[in-house]
Amino acid sequence: MLKLKILVVDDSVTIRKLVEDAFDKRGFRVLTAADGQDALEITLKENPDIIISDIAMPGMDGWEFCSQVRKNPYTSFIPFVFLSKKSEAPDRIRGLQLGADDYLTKPFEMEELVARVELILNRMVKAQEAAYTKEIALSGSTKEMALPDLLQLFQSSRKTGILRIRKLTGGEGHIAFREGNMISAELGSFKPLKAIYRMLLWDEAKFELEPLIESNAESSPEMGSIESVLLDGFRMQDEIERLRTERPLKEIEVISEALRNLSSLTENQKKILVRARRHNDINDILNIDDLLDLETYETVIQLIEKGFLREVE
Repeated sequence: MLKLKILVVDDSVTIRKLVEDAFDKRGFRVLTAADGQDALEITLKENPDIIISDIAMPGMDGWEFCSQVRKNPYTSFIPFVFLSKKSEAPDRIRGLQLGADDYLTKPFEMEELVARVELILNRMVKAQEAAYTKEIALSGSTKEMALPDLLQLFQSSRKTGILRIRKLTGGEGHIAFREGNMISAELGSFKPLKAIYRMLLWDEAKFELEPLIESNAESSPEMGSIESVLLDGFRMQDEIERLRTERPLKEIEVISEALRNLSSLTENQKKILVRARRHNDINDILNIDDLLDLETYETVIQLIEKGFLREVE
């Protein structure tokens, strides 16, 4: 049986050796390189099954190496995992924009790296199967295939249908596709983009693909490409987590006397005040149908600073 080939690229001899040993024990044929230029030559010659690469390297860095791999039609399909000391959201987003399949921050647990590589390779097999069996019903769990990967799989295999997603702890939504493009999404009364962003946060859910009934398949005008939706979703998730850390909010209340002067407020600010008069919990306020969570959280902070809301101690 042929061994799967994995290319490990890092200017650190220690990192290369540790990763090489870990995958060699699991039956992989491991190729190594110390910089992007050598790695590119090995990629063109050996056509590895997956690439793990550092970002900061002398000469050709990981960004340029990944870009060159993705530009070449003979290597563009090879799964790519970034290793980096940087943990900022922009770097993760840049990696995704270049076409990377995963991003792991140093220091990392070797078992986690191995697990992520195995998941990516399993997804490749499923994607190849889906490409040739487009009409077969698809079902499973997000434990086996995360929702972002599933959306990208539907795009690459040009699926048409309705993806129904059921959260194990309660809640059900759906995303409709036509020829691999998202055309609508639904989760309760949320607007389509908010519905998708909320479903992306679900830890575990069951999914199944059902036929798309064209008579009920009206497109949502604000739906963007799968890539842009995922990138925006990851960015907003990182940003709201940062805000929750820097300015944690639990319960808030409206300052009644301040409601006499609403002329300076925007419609969204007024909408949040109306919601806050009925709900004190910040999580309930975030459930406004047509406002994204990040926008709502930021606006609540603004209203506290303007004196229209106050935190409940």
